[in-house]
Amino acid sequence: MKRFPFSVHSFKMKLLISLLTIGLLPLVSISVFYQHFLDVRITKDIESASIDRLRYTSYDIRRQMEISDQLLGWITYNRKLQEILTTDYSEKYEKQLDIIQFSSYATEYAINANIENSIFKILIVENNGESFQIGNVLSLMDQDAIEEAKWAETYNHSKADQLVLSKDIYAKDTYIFPVSSRIYNDLTGAPIGWCIIAFRNDMYSKSLINGSNNQNIYLINPAGQCIGHTDSSMIGADMSQDSMIREILNTQDSIGHITANRSHTPLIAHYYRIPDSNIIAVQETPLLSFLSEKSEILRFSATLIVISAALVLCLTMYLHRILTRPINTISSYIKNVSKGDFTGSLTLKNNDEFQTIADSINKMEREIRELMEAQKQESEIKKELEFRVLQNQINPHFLYNTLNTIKWMASLQHADTIRDMTAALGRLLQNISKGSDKISIYEEMSLLDDYVLIQDIRYDGRLNVRYHIGDPEITQALILKFLFQPIVENAIFHGIEPKGDGSGTIDIYLNQQDKSIYIHIVDNGIGMTTEQIEQLLNPEESPKNRRGLNGIGISNINQRIKMTYGQEYGISITSKPGAYTDVLICIPYERSTSL
Repeated sequence: MKRFPFSVHSFKMKLLISLLTIGLLPLVSISVFYQHFLDVRITKDIESASIDRLRYTSYDIRRQMEISDQLLGWITYNRKLQEILTTDYSEKYEKQLDIIQFSSYATEYAINANIENSIFKILIVENNGESFQIGNVLSLMDQDAIEEAKWAETYNHSKADQLVLSKDIYAKDTYIFPVSSRIYNDLTGAPIGWCIIAFRNDMYSKSLINGSNNQNIYLINPAGQCIGHTDSSMIGADMSQDSMIREILNTQDSIGHITANRSHTPLIAHYYRIPDSNIIAVQETPLLSFLSEKSEILRFSATLIVISAALVLCLTMYLHRILTRPINTISSYIKNVSKGDFTGSLTLKNNDEFQTIADSINKMEREIRELMEAQKQESEIKKELEFRVLQNQINPHFLYNTLNTIKWMASLQHADTIRDMTAALGRLLQNISKGSDKISIYEEMSLLDDYVLIQDIRYDGRLNVRYHIGDPEITQALILKFLFQPIVENAIFHGIEPKGDGSGTIDIYLNQQDKSIYIHIVDNGIGMTTEQIEQLLNPEESPKNRRGLNGIGISNINQRIKMTYGQEYGISITSKPGAYTDVLICIPYERSTSL
């Protein structure tokens, strides 16, 4: 297949990608890091300046709230006011004179406390329903409307942090901060009236400092109501539906910032919860200047990346020119070799690394020629071995036919024992000749049954083998072929037979735990000592103790298990001389794929 010069598989393209990666990756990484650093730095600078401004503003807000509380307390516990509310005046003008005097005291207190400009109206209500008002002469609070709205109870000793529309006859659409308190007689402790103070809605707004760059500073209460703003038209507005305000209200942090868009303008809003109050101070700052600076840095980084990419491209073309020529020569020579032409010798003009590659190719060519000669000889040997294998396949076939003939003759002569032994031996030899290394536990049990059948006939039916299966599905698990037979054989010949009478029992327990299979083969033979167990598992130290059919002893089985499954699996033996021997086989659970 012909490849184009700039194919993704071409050397030129790979070289270009490599150089671009090496040349541009650090530059891009630095640009990204600088952009991130710029974001963090400017964000921190804005946050530091905004939080400092909000803290400074909060001092005045807290001071205004303290002064409003003090004014309410001063009026509530004022002796002159209590005297007016408890005196039974004979003449109405006398009461008016006392009210004027009290109003003068209250005005003087408000002036000294620097809060007189924040008072909208003060309403004093007596128990008998009479009342008088102090404050703005252009307003008149509607006492009936206030009593119907239950201002006295609703705003009793509350903080001035909630704006409501005034119950004023003349200024009905004006927002105010209402607070109230019960007035008690100092001597008797009995309630004698109510004091309701309405503060102006700009009481806190006058303390807000408008920042630069069109920054907005405003105050909100827990309900999301704007109770102070640098824009007076926003005072009293419900801001709880604004997503940014909702996020501020839902957070428990006392200080923080939130970024959002408002009217397609990116903003960063810093907030500060004023201590000892329910008021949150917020400052919104447009990010236009920040984004402008960021765009300049981004354009500079992009220009630098483009210039670097152009330089890398030029370098790629140059390197391609000086590298492609020897590579093409080597490639052409290798194609001739792949077609079977071994007559040439690769030589390049330049004595550099490519010449080293050419020398390696010449060496490889010689080794290929030698390998082809060796392969030709091995092919002839392989044919001869295949002929011998075919010839040897005749021998088992002849043996099976002979055993079947013996079984047929035994049946004719009613020699059932010989017939059963011959049939069992035939099945054993047939399974030995099979090439599969693993069979199911059920098949392994069938092979063991054939072997036990032969031995049981030999011992005149005194040999008893019993299976104890925990879960029937375990018999479908895979196991190495002929794993049980050598162990059972060892139990018969070296455990049960030495007892003298040839009778004995072999119990086989099969259980699964986690992902492993545990097989116990327990006989009631003469048992073994610790030294004998060690010699049985390590026959290389004492070859005379090797046991089992056809030289395949227990140690060989142990090695087969470890080589197949790993060192954590294998055989362990526990025994008590004169009582029993317990051979434990541990292998992993492997489900048969043929089920």
